[in-house]
Amino acid sequence: MKKEPNPEVTPERLMQFGFSYAPPLIIGAAVSNKVFDTLASGPKSLEEMSRETGASTRGLRAIMNALVGLELLAKDNGKYTLTPESENFLVSNKPGTLAGFFSMNRLRLMQLWMKLDEIVRTGQPAEARNLEGPGTEFFSELVENIIPMSYGSARTLADHLKVADAKNTVRVLDLAAGSGIWGIALAQKSPRVEVTAVDWAGMIPTTRRITKKFWAQRSFQIYRRRSARSGFRQGLRHRHSRPHSAQRRRRTKPEAAEEDSSRAEERRHGRDRRVVGKRRSNWAIKWFDVRGEYVGQHRAR
Repeated sequence: MKKEPNPEVTPERLMQFGFSYAPPLIIGAAVSNKVFDTLASGPKSLEEMSRETGASTRGLRAIMNALVGLELLAKDNGKYTLTPESENFLVSNKPGTLAGFFSMNRLRLMQLWMKLDEIVRTGQPAEARNLEGPGTEFFSELVENIIPMSYGSARTLADHLKVADAKNTVRVLDLAAGSGIWGIALAQKSPRVEVTAVDWAGMIPTTRRITKKFWAQRSFQIYRRRSARSGFRQGLRHRHSRPHSAQRRRRTKPEAAEEDSSRAEERRHGRDRRVVGKRRSNWAIKWFDVRGEYVGQHRAR
């Protein structure tokens, strides 16, 4: 029997690895220069793109032709258009956008990867991300940019658990909640879902903002976890053992303004809950720190 010759060994795969840094940088530069956002309104020529974005024709030609090669733009008769992929995931105002992730990747993550040789030699990380101080700023930016990576999986989980068919209250505990997207996806399936979200104190504004963005704030109770030693169980015990009067305090002016603004926005979108007969809707979202101290709340009107 004739033996087949061994396939030829080539450096092709290694060359692909060597230039794999380029696509995310190209996408990041296009996001930074509003290429995808500008094309969202329709096909445009290079000169039109230059006028609307303020970028040079030479630079745009290079980067937009590269995006055509990456199949993230299409080109026909000298005009560029978005592809379905870039239209859905690289236009900044789309719900599932990854535009912010590529900008963050370029400005934050790649800078740290450049230190990998030193990290391997010393065994020390470039930066500490698991500590509240240095980690809060990083994760506040990261969690919103990676929502599209988790949202689909979270909705699949909700379907698997048959949350939409629930007859009783469904309680969800989300530790290190970040954007809160897993709880949000579950809450969107049923009004019976109640999410308790726990994260660092510095992450709470991000969690609150994103739950409001998805109109899911009424399903959330959010707790601040100040340190690993403080313990979540201790926070819950204090929160429930204190009398209601001890939990409450006067709202500060910024808190009052924020709550009034939220209620006005909900009324504009037809999302507010009205009084039915003599029955008022309950407090839907309350914030306490791990010591049980009352932080704030949002009430339906």
